[in-house]
Amino acid sequence: MPNKVKAILVLACVSIVWAAPMSQTDTTVQQQKAIEKAVLDTHAKMTEAEKSLDAEKFFAYITDYDKGLIIQDGTLFKTRQEALDTVRAGFERVAKVERAYDQMYVTVLSPEAALLTAKGTSSVTLSDGRTLAGPFAASMVFVLRNGQWKLLQGHYSTPDPR
Repeated sequence: MPNKVKAILVLACVSIVWAAPMSQTDTTVQQQKAIEKAVLDTHAKMTEAEKSLDAEKFFAYITDYDKGLIIQDGTLFKTRQEALDTVRAGFERVAKVERAYDQMYVTVLSPEAALLTAKGTSSVTLSDGRTLAGPFAASMVFVLRNGQWKLLQGHYSTPDPR
């Protein structure tokens, strides 16, 4: 994808996020902090499931939704099952996953939706002993469903080394 198209997509997403956050009249600061905490708690559980290489537990925190819910390094997984199968197969070749977050931000969009953006570094040790490490960036939309915060859409990428 040309850099110009990437820049336009990023600017469009940023514009939507800036326009979407709730005003102070929609929720109190206390409610916003509670939502932020709940989203971060759910994300922490997902991170622990990833670290445990437990694809089913990881996907327990993802909505049952089949409209392109995960994008990873330019690959769009069109269904939840496709993403789950890919993660499950990937975990079979992994011995260890470590992810450290340098920055994490939660933007409350409504009482039932929030955006988490993050960046950090990850290290993956493969079953054959090789280690792959480097920076990553992620954006995730969480929604409140039946009293639980779940991932509706996630985008994970590694920066272009150029």
